[in-house]
Amino acid sequence: MNRILFVCTGNTCRSPMAEGILRRLLQEHGLDHIEVRSAGVAAYDGSPVSSHAASILREQGAPANLTSSALSRELMQWADIVLTMTTGHKQHAIGRFPEYIDKMYTLKEFVEDDPETAQRIAELEELTAELQLKQALDQQISKEERTRLLMLERELPDYEIADPFGGSLAMYRQCAEEIEAALLKLIRKLKP
Repeated sequence: MNRILFVCTGNTCRSPMAEGILRRLLQEHGLDHIEVRSAGVAAYDGSPVSSHAASILREQGAPANLTSSALSRELMQWADIVLTMTTGHKQHAIGRFPEYIDKMYTLKEFVEDDPETAQRIAELEELTAELQLKQALDQQISKEERTRLLMLERELPDYEIADPFGGSLAMYRQCAEEIEAALLKLIRKLKP
């Protein structure tokens, strides 16, 4: 895995903070060969990161001069792994680029290190795929299948990273800390 793409909404807060912080961490851990980019499901190319995100990145000694990119087929092809900030971003990306479903995860989901939780995630994804296929074929979904789906969803931890957009610098700092905690787990996965 040499190319990582982070995805959020406008690519001005969460995903550029993830990109900048990971670049710093990769350098610190001698993993300079890994490339990192970010994009947004509702972004315009060339917008600057938010002022609070830029402040956080400067505080962290990370690149702060990042600009936004719209999520595109070219970026999806470029990436070895696509890590989204929320399940909604992941679903949006899957809806637009279903052929790349195998490399899309939420950041927190991808770095999950509890084996039981990872097993529940795999079961949930398999069940979701089966139920979507049933719906597409106009087949009935059983009460047991719906119950199991809801139970699996309730058992999983929260993999969402809340959007700090429009919030205080403290909210951005809290968001960056949450992202960095996940990125430190990612670094452990990336080390040989």
